Amino acid sequence: MKIRSAGRPQLTLESVAMTDIIMNMFVFFFISFSLLYTFNPQRESKIKVNLPKGVTDVKSRGEKPLVVTVTGKNEIYIGSTKVSSLALSESLKSAAPTAKQHGVIVKADRQAAVDYFVKVLDAAKQAGIDKVGVSIELQPRQ
Repeated sequence: MKIRSAGRPQLTLESVAMTDIIMNMFVFFFISFSLLYTFNPQRESKIKVNLPKGVTDVKSRGEKPLVVTVTGKNEIYIGSTKVSSLALSESLKSAAPTAKQHGVIVKADRQAAVDYFVKVLDAAKQAGIDKVGVSIELQPRQ
């Protein structure tokens, strides 16, 4: 005598659980990557500088140069780190290996003293950095 089962498949929730796990992973990675992008130290600094105006446009080659900023109050920043004018040379020497390869961009405010701008250029030269550029605000040609 053969015993038969009802033949109805049992309902399992394995696919619902797997979908729930995948959705949780998606939310976790979405939030993680957005936070990594927001607090990325490689992004350009948010130091307010009124750049001088010019009409010459030079295209960068996709490199990430070291950004040195001189504010209107004659404060010097390497990246987003404030540096005194006395420690500027040593700070640039410590950053010299990557700066020699990618170069240095100096962003000097219009109100900054020329003396501080020259100090940055001189410190870069003492550190052995030959690729030094100046950032300007591009204005349309007339």
